[in-house]
Amino acid sequence: MQLERNWKPYAKGPALLVLAVVLLFSPELLALMNQEFTFGNWVGYAGAVLALIGGLGAVRESREEFAVGIGEQGITWTKGAATTEFGWSEVTRVAIEKRPNAGKLEKPSMLTVWVADQTQRAVPPDVELTGLRGYRVADLRNTRQSRDEVAAALRQYGGDRYPAPAA
Repeated sequence: MQLERNWKPYAKGPALLVLAVVLLFSPELLALMNQEFTFGNWVGYAGAVLALIGGLGAVRESREEFAVGIGEQGITWTKGAATTEFGWSEVTRVAIEKRPNAGKLEKPSMLTVWVADQTQRAVPPDVELTGLRGYRVADLRNTRQSRDEVAAALRQYGGDRYPAPAA
């Protein structure tokens, strides 16, 4: 199974850039309507700068190479220019976990690969626990494949490395 991005990561950057342009010209637009910002025009300019920074970051992130494959040999992950392969023999556990600082009601969406070896990989681990390294390879909220489809592929290929969710 090859994971593919959905439309959300591609839309976020341009939307923030449009917001930056609107906020940049908002003092003039409000002046045309005989209105103004309560705290002064600087509010629109400050908001424009923040939206511009966020928009450029989101566009850069959406242009990075993204490839995650789940197959008989293991999990292949491409982040930027680096491709990392996790063979099933190296993988201790694969989990779909909650994002860091996620709310109580948010469903788990981070596909995380846990390995026990201390091999240096092209990408540093996202989480290090005693004896384990965790790599967050994909946020399933931004993929075309559903969480259930990914879970089925992990059960099929990963076997006991993907524990059944608690009922």
